[in-house]
Amino acid sequence: MTPAITRRQTSAWSKPFRSPKPEIYSREMSLDISRVKGTKAMSISLQQFAAMNMVYNRYSFSFFLDSMQRLNISNFELWTGAPHLNCMFETMADAASVRKAVRERGLHMVCLTPEQVMYPYNIAAVNPELRRKSLDYFHRYIDMTSELEIDKMLCCAGWGDYDEPDKQSAWKRSVDALGEMTLHAEKAGVTLAFEILQPTESNLVHDFASTKHMMEEIVHPNFQLCVDTVPVRREGKTLADYFEAFGSRICHLHLTDGTPVGHVPCGMGNMDIAAQLRDMQRYQYEKYITLEIGDTSWAAEPEHATQFGFDTIKRFL
Repeated sequence: MTPAITRRQTSAWSKPFRSPKPEIYSREMSLDISRVKGTKAMSISLQQFAAMNMVYNRYSFSFFLDSMQRLNISNFELWTGAPHLNCMFETMADAASVRKAVRERGLHMVCLTPEQVMYPYNIAAVNPELRRKSLDYFHRYIDMTSELEIDKMLCCAGWGDYDEPDKQSAWKRSVDALGEMTLHAEKAGVTLAFEILQPTESNLVHDFASTKHMMEEIVHPNFQLCVDTVPVRREGKTLADYFEAFGSRICHLHLTDGTPVGHVPCGMGNMDIAAQLRDMQRYQYEKYITLEIGDTSWAAEPEHATQFGFDTIKRFL
């Protein structure tokens, strides 16, 4: 039987995960928590980390794949936007050739992320044609995710016009669209990784309260959460707050740095990366973590930016 999408209800798979209260750590201390009484030892592994091709958008996709090999990085999150694989241009939509190229290099795609902030695709748009075409866009990407044998596709809430007087109408358009996408994803064997954005990117889901509201609106095994550390820190929250509230529904993380915003390579901002990793370890997070770089100033030197981020992480592991 197909699981129905339910709203404002709890279920066994969405119960918040709770862990024993940890000791207080200084920034310089080891990430090892095995000596915390009652806590099962678990280390964050380098194999959980993934790069992303978005910062390579001024280079060919082949260059990006070769760069992953030069940097000895096995995992990556696939951003789908020109000039890389995308569904907007028929000559750039060959998923089979991408899957083949990735396999030949021994690489692994951990998530597919359609461009949905810079491009004018918006599932909460007030214009019916734009909203319908946006839904078609994401449905195509759900199918592409399945064809690429990737288990997750990232999605966001979209946004209402910031001067739209009735925000609830925009909220309803977003919820209805995400519900439709979730049912499509279930049929395709794909999990939607719903990501929190910043207030400049969405006026619908951009903080802890609105994230919680959306996760209560759509309760379905194929609708889970991707937490980006920039909007988390911008609000003054921590990853621990999200692990406490959402537990096993967190299926993916974007670990990014900033001042507090900016999406710069890890180690180039003022975010406490060690504290973020301690929270992941404390809550025994075992899924993938993408080092997302959205700072366009690195467009000419994406490999250096990616290497810098991974070198920063390695110092803490």
